[in-house]
Amino acid sequence: MSKVSVASTYTIGESISSLDISQEYTAAGLLDETVALWKDKVSKENEPQRLEGHFLGIVDIKFSNNGELLAVSSLDSVIRIWDLKKSIKSKEIACDQMENWNICWLKDYICTAGEGGRLSMFSMDQNQEEIPVFSVENSFGSAITANNANIAVGTDSGSLHIVEDPIEKRKLHSKKIHKKMVRSVKFSNDGFKAFTSSDDGDIKLIDLTKMKEIKTFQHHYSVNSIDVNPIDDKLVVSCSSDYKVRLWDTSSGQCIEQFSPFDKKDDKLWAVRFNRDGSLIGVCSQQGQLSFYSRN
Repeated sequence: MSKVSVASTYTIGESISSLDISQEYTAAGLLDETVALWKDKVSKENEPQRLEGHFLGIVDIKFSNNGELLAVSSLDSVIRIWDLKKSIKSKEIACDQMENWNICWLKDYICTAGEGGRLSMFSMDQNQEEIPVFSVENSFGSAITANNANIAVGTDSGSLHIVEDPIEKRKLHSKKIHKKMVRSVKFSNDGFKAFTSSDDGDIKLIDLTKMKEIKTFQHHYSVNSIDVNPIDDKLVVSCSSDYKVRLWDTSSGQCIEQFSPFDKKDDKLWAVRFNRDGSLIGVCSQQGQLSFYSRN
């Protein structure tokens, strides 16, 4: 069995709420109302740029598919779009209160889900028109992701909603998957399956053609974040409230790696991500630590 080793670390000092990685950049959303942005490697020798002008703490961050834009949602109910090539804030999108809790990109649209189970898309043209997609009564959109064709939303009730072709057809498929809140959802690389994680301690692999569970991977602790290896989606990484990161072989259903990235047992792991070639695993903590690991 291979083991992980530390590739780089950085302590930023403020609580990290969210993490994303593109080909060129790594971004960490902070509760001090800024985004830390690194070009190339995250290391002690490479100080991050700070993206400012957000209020009340960062909730979620997502790079566009080409990596040239960064969308940032914050507790002030505004989504801000940063043009990274020009190093400027290019757009501000005002949302209804708590409607921008989670965000993702679908082609040239930014999608958001939050209070009231409401999913909306915003075009990136001059008008920034809001396009309502669906709303689930008495629900909270707790996780969101997209591929080139569909959007997936997980809710606080444990349900998974798949919106097929949200720009044109907006056909909705829904199913109760978990017993508690869905914390993270990711599509498989072929788009026919999805992985979900939950406060109930489980990761589920779902066949989206039948909206049927294929496998369950048991953490026994709340699973805060998952990510799918972009090169080999038989590998899924997760982090949970037991302070451990786990790497899963989804073919066998077995955990093939597990490690505790930080020493502090009162810390929390909020997000875990593969880099774009799948060679590194990045994990961030509530107490402001960011580490990358490679597999030997």
